[in-house]
Amino acid sequence: MAIRGYYLGCPGWGVKTWVGRLFPTATRPTEFLERYARVFNAVEGNTTFYALPAAETVERWRDQVPAGFRFCFKFPREISHDRLLIDCAAEVAAFIDRVAPLGDRLGTLFLQLPPRFDGTQLPRLHAFLAALPPGFDYAVELRHEVFFRDGRVQTEVLELLRERGVDLVTMDARGLHAGKSLALAEVRARKPDLPVIVRTTADRPIVRCVPHEQFDAARPFVEPWAAQIARWIAAGKRPYFFMHAPDDTFAPENAYAFHAMVRRHADVGELPPWPGGPRQLSLL
Repeated sequence: MAIRGYYLGCPGWGVKTWVGRLFPTATRPTEFLERYARVFNAVEGNTTFYALPAAETVERWRDQVPAGFRFCFKFPREISHDRLLIDCAAEVAAFIDRVAPLGDRLGTLFLQLPPRFDGTQLPRLHAFLAALPPGFDYAVELRHEVFFRDGRVQTEVLELLRERGVDLVTMDARGLHAGKSLALAEVRARKPDLPVIVRTTADRPIVRCVPHEQFDAARPFVEPWAAQIARWIAAGKRPYFFMHAPDDTFAPENAYAFHAMVRRHADVGELPPWPGGPRQLSLL
């Protein structure tokens, strides 16, 4: 694996518009994951948020990636959004049982809480985390603004995550929200517009970054993360960085550009030559 010291990837691996870009022309869908894993060493798996894959599909995924690769799957929305962590033990067990066959290729499992999950519901999070089976890495993404203000609630949730060894997911959509394109209005509406606070609670912090659609306007939001990734590595952490794009067609180009930024701060290896067709103007 060319990447060292941290995990770098995109949201999913099956974007058809990557053919002729990240993937060589005529790459078949059954080859997407294997091709993706030749370049990146992790993937943000959102598919489990909507439905669990078949057991045989999970086994096939395991066999298509090298040992250093990590799948980071999201807890199903029935657990996080529909039930709000209440009476969901069976659903949690089904989710973990389904992805556990990935073995050492299974990365952090992350729980994305909806904006309506606020400080009054922290006892639910306490109980939920206490009941999770050991032997797996977990992370939580918070989306209510109370968790981004100084005060008792922020202190309590950070103490809880540190006590449990649970990582924090940071969603950085500042670049996206700085854009004014009417074509991206719906995309902006779907992504949280929250403050970005650099904070960690365990050893594998996760950053999900949605930059501005124009590479020159993305730099001020993205470049500081390159230095931060290097600082985390120097501190003995193994962070994840998932690079999105307003149109995820360009997420791989953005990820290539970001890795080049990190390399200016730390020895993190070199990505293979761009495998597909001509690249768009990137963050570089």
